[in-house]
Amino acid sequence: MSSKRLTGLVGSLAACAIVVACGGGGTEDPGAFPTGTGDGNGNGTGTGNGNGTGTGNGPFGGPTQPGGGNVNAECASVKAQADKLPLEMIVVLDKSGSMCEYTQNTNPRDCNNTSSKWKVVTKALETFFRSFESAEITVSLIAFPNGNECSAATYQTPIERQKLPLGADALVAKMNGLSPNGSTPTTPAAQGAVAYAKTVDAALAGKGKTVIVFATDGLPQDCNGNTIAAAGNAVATVSSTIKSYVIGVGNLLTPLNELAVKGGTTKAILVSTANTTQASTDLTTALSAIRGESLACEYAMPAAPQGQTLDINKVNVQFTLEGGQPETLPYSADCSNMKGWRYDNAQAPTKITLCQNACDNVKAVAGTKAKLDVVLGCKTEGGTPR
Repeated sequence: MSSKRLTGLVGSLAACAIVVACGGGGTEDPGAFPTGTGDGNGNGTGTGNGNGTGTGNGPFGGPTQPGGGNVNAECASVKAQADKLPLEMIVVLDKSGSMCEYTQNTNPRDCNNTSSKWKVVTKALETFFRSFESAEITVSLIAFPNGNECSAATYQTPIERQKLPLGADALVAKMNGLSPNGSTPTTPAAQGAVAYAKTVDAALAGKGKTVIVFATDGLPQDCNGNTIAAAGNAVATVSSTIKSYVIGVGNLLTPLNELAVKGGTTKAILVSTANTTQASTDLTTALSAIRGESLACEYAMPAAPQGQTLDINKVNVQFTLEGGQPETLPYSADCSNMKGWRYDNAQAPTKITLCQNACDNVKAVAGTKAKLDVVLGCKTEGGTPR
């Protein structure tokens, strides 16, 4: 595959459904669903006989031919569907008065100045919200300070929650309607955001991912116990399941690393506003990186037809480039083959997860008509799950 085909970022594939492929009108493979019975008459015809030889030059190193390896229409006779697991992103936006600074000094302040930290940050967020790569992400916007600014309860309810891309206009309108002013109650905002994130994540019931993204220009101000350490302690309580990313804009931002580390993301992304054009680019890049890391390549297991049991040893994952032939990805229980895929739990799987290189390759062709299919009924290539 040419490098040109791998230049995009997560887009339509990031939010696409996995269509579980099937053959023509042939009989179901009786081994695919051991407790069920097929009702076809066996006279249907399929496409491709699976007897071609692989060229080995697909993005995953597997065969790319009409049969997709050993996966063919003769055994792939059941069709189902599974969706990509959703991403919930909670953006905690600093709208303190200092966000209106547009030079390296604390004065003057003007949030309408295109060089102000406020305009730089909100412009980057707008670009992110409107990007096709962000499609299907649900964004909750929490702004601080707000209302009773020192109370965590103030920040437990977002001022806007929308699913992209259709909700982008509403999110941008809400941001544009804010008037930055006041102090920086980072700890109450973090505590409220964590409480809200826990309810969102609980609603996903393990079938999705929740992340928190802080965008701030500095250290906490006002409110009792309002420190980076205290804010970090709040995000640390959920860091094993809900990661917190920190984007800092301006100067004197190094202490924000503690908040990021306690949130489970190694370090803060610090952006200087000395050059506002570069700052805008850096912020957009940072948001894209967070999106790419957060959009784990996880897919829900397709359900077997009613009254039947899925044989997990007869499940395959195929990737097809736009205009190309399907390539079957190998099963790799421990992802030692990084171009493969695995189950979250081979004994009772609920998710299919692409290994690192496979995930990167799928993200890289987002925005094209490339597709990822889960095929039921043919012996799993690459190994026996159980």
